[in-house]
Amino acid sequence: MGLKGCFAAIPRKWKTPRTILYLFVLELLIEIAALALFGIAQPDLYRTKLWQEGSDHGWNSNPNEIIYAYANYRPIHTPLPWSQFVTNFNVIIAVLALFLLLCKGIMYICHVFYPLLSALIHAVLIALYAVSIHAQAAPDMSDPDHPQPGAPWYITKSCGAPVKPSLQGYCKQAKGSFAVTIMLLYVLPLPFPNNKHQEY
Repeated sequence: MGLKGCFAAIPRKWKTPRTILYLFVLELLIEIAALALFGIAQPDLYRTKLWQEGSDHGWNSNPNEIIYAYANYRPIHTPLPWSQFVTNFNVIIAVLALFLLLCKGIMYICHVFYPLLSALIHAVLIALYAVSIHAQAAPDMSDPDHPQPGAPWYITKSCGAPVKPSLQGYCKQAKGSFAVTIMLLYVLPLPFPNNKHQEY
């Protein structure tokens, strides 16, 4: 098969365009929820509060350790799930995903949103959201006396008692943020080219 034959073998049309539209709508709804939840958490609405709450119950390290380390000129890194990086990263990818969704919609209307292009765009988004999930569920082993070998407590534990009532709503928001990230990781691969969605 020559070069021309290879290009001819690349699918350019969707076999079930209505299904793709439904997936666009589903992705839009989840992306809006993700942007709202990530935006509310910016810059530090509840991250440090949940970190401190976990420390009070012995579930993870204490955020004050960072202050003590800086005061004593000791090198220390903020545990990944409690870092500003995760909050900023989530907002950035949520905005980027919505922008790309708008571009995908325009390209689809103009009949230039080819299945192969869809695969490339969604592969990038899947990688970004996979990094987000890893960061949100990363361990906190900075305090040997109170190690957190798995995901943060607000993911693995209930948001009810013994959590302070004033923080239970924040706990649910953080849990919801993680949930919508998981949902996007499962929804984004659906428009990938396959024999059900494409034709040559």
